[in-house]
Amino acid sequence: MYDVAIAPPDDLAQFREAARRLIGAGAAPASVLWHEGGDRQLFAAPLPPAAVAPLSVPAAFMRLADAAICHRDGARFALLYQALWRLVHGERKLLQNPADPLVHRLSRLAKAVRRDIHKMHAFVRFRRLETEDGERFVAWFEPEHHILRRVAPFFVGRFAAMRWSILSPGGTLHWDGKELVFADGGPRPEAPGGDALEDWWLTYYRAVFNPARANAAAMRAKMPKKHWRNLPESALIPRLLAEASSRTESMLDTGAGSAAPADSSGGNRCGAGRAAASGPAIEQAQPAACS
Repeated sequence: MYDVAIAPPDDLAQFREAARRLIGAGAAPASVLWHEGGDRQLFAAPLPPAAVAPLSVPAAFMRLADAAICHRDGARFALLYQALWRLVHGERKLLQNPADPLVHRLSRLAKAVRRDIHKMHAFVRFRRLETEDGERFVAWFEPEHHILRRVAPFFVGRFAAMRWSILSPGGTLHWDGKELVFADGGPRPEAPGGDALEDWWLTYYRAVFNPARANAAAMRAKMPKKHWRNLPESALIPRLLAEASSRTESMLDTGAGSAAPADSSGGNRCGAGRAAASGPAIEQAQPAACS
């Protein structure tokens, strides 16, 4: 029995190297125990030596593995190795069969991770903090899966000129304008509360809220309530929804309906550190460089 520990838990390169060695040694899936980090079993066999021959797999498998390995399902490594084993043992078209139970399960894992990445892009909220080294923007977010390394390029690209940190229970990202650093997770109290410009953001959110397009069910589907505690605008939502019907009727009565914004999605407050916007019919955030 082989015992393989993957750390960090989303390290696809480490999984690929271990899988390449195991496949080369003919290790069937049932003979491998996969897990996140930690100590190996006492009597487990060491990994086989590095494989000489390259391992050829479909590009679709690598795309699937890149997402699925970030899921918190403890069985994900074993599932990926099962798929890899079948691909190199005569089932080259395995991934083209979405009805296969293994393919179906891996696809669901990958889909959940991609959705989590999408939500993090949309719902991170930075707040300005004065430190000994100057201005820094800090945010707290609680992703469902191991996605910090996957979302890092997005935030570096979007906020390259800012010094920022994203804190989460499972890890943190720190960007100083030149270098990105991954570190251990931090507790929520390390993230600051409101900043001096929060009232501006809330005023903007009220202004772009379109009562005629308010849809509570759609809002909860696009902006799950578990994220609300990290969104400053969430305090406004119950009242805005409660007033939506009367405000819409008033707009129609006065002929001002056409004056409302076309949708109720917001934009970035980059200067005040807002990473994305939200609204009752929220889709993927479309932040500008500064709003």
